[in-house]
Amino acid sequence: MRKIKILIVDDESENLKIINQCILDSKEPYMLYQALNGELALKIAIREQPEIIITDWEMPGMDGIELIKRLKQNESTSDTPIIMCTGVMTSSENLHTALSVGAVDYIRKPIDKIELLARIKSMLMLSDSRKVLKEKYLEIQQDHKFIRSLMESIPNPMVYYNPEGKIQVYNQSFERFINFQNLDISKFRIQEIEPFSKNEIHRFYDIKIIKDGLDATYEYELKGRSYVIAKTLFLNLGSAPQGIMCILTDVTELKNAHNDIIENKKRELATYALRLIQISELNKSIISDLRSLNSLTNQEGSELIRQSINKFNINSGKGFWDEFESRFENVYESFYTKLNTRYPELTPREKKLCALLRLNLSSKEIATIIFQNPHSVDVARFRLRKKLDLSQEENLVDFLMKIN
Repeated sequence: MRKIKILIVDDESENLKIINQCILDSKEPYMLYQALNGELALKIAIREQPEIIITDWEMPGMDGIELIKRLKQNESTSDTPIIMCTGVMTSSENLHTALSVGAVDYIRKPIDKIELLARIKSMLMLSDSRKVLKEKYLEIQQDHKFIRSLMESIPNPMVYYNPEGKIQVYNQSFERFINFQNLDISKFRIQEIEPFSKNEIHRFYDIKIIKDGLDATYEYELKGRSYVIAKTLFLNLGSAPQGIMCILTDVTELKNAHNDIIENKKRELATYALRLIQISELNKSIISDLRSLNSLTNQEGSELIRQSINKFNINSGKGFWDEFESRFENVYESFYTKLNTRYPELTPREKKLCALLRLNLSSKEIATIIFQNPHSVDVARFRLRKKLDLSQEENLVDFLMKIN
């Protein structure tokens, strides 16, 4: 059985280990290569010709964006699907940047094993379709009859049109996809057909790939379903743009699976928050019991009790809080990033309060977790409102829930 080559690029060896293990656990016929920097990754990619490349964004020397540009400039690796993997550059602007230079997908750290494997399989399917189509197209470049025959063998909706948008060839899946009421689609320009007529993003990417000569991949919502749209530029012998091949892949189930994962994580986070409250209440009870022993012991015993209470106050719940924050960031990936961007003057204590309020915990529950009284939490909430510049009519919890 032929092994599918996957190249993983990350300057952190621990991240490489995690991604490697996730892929190995799948028991699929994958052969893994890894590189700690962009320069080495480029050499391995050109030499080994992997089917997929998963790369970190921020790396010393050649970063992930520059690596993608270099790979796209090399004829032997220009069609290799590249998945950007990052835990820092996670904004929509970052996503647009990665896709615009040639990445076909985007995964946020920390890595979710199910999501990673699903994305890899999806990209392999897309890559195989594009490879088959491109190889066959070179053999029968000008013969649309044979191109259509080839396209019909691929289940994805596919359409080929010239740089002006005039539709040249399409398969039956595309015809069913647009439901064009038995009209001859080839008489129309792509910009006159839904979904391409309703959103300038389609025209934007057509202009961009003709100008830059790079493939484009982006996501689009249609009739309640999610599609990944991949466009490939074809050139004639004079290297002038000849046409654009567009492939549509339904990723609704993949996104639903991802959403189910997130919902499960939210439930786990809520359960963990409740557990943290229970532990905090138990800790308070233990401290109260220790204090009650003061009257039953001598001065030396009282001093030992005092020292024990101080140590308990410092250490109790720290491990649980660290894990809570890790779980919180795993669910609400960009919450802290957006909070820091909009309100960089917030203190660590205020950011912690924001996270707890984001879970809609009461002042009493928050007070239990952070070892304060409810009145102190109310005061902190009042000060936080002023820092966030909220009006009296705005609800603090509702405001924080919208940040993500």
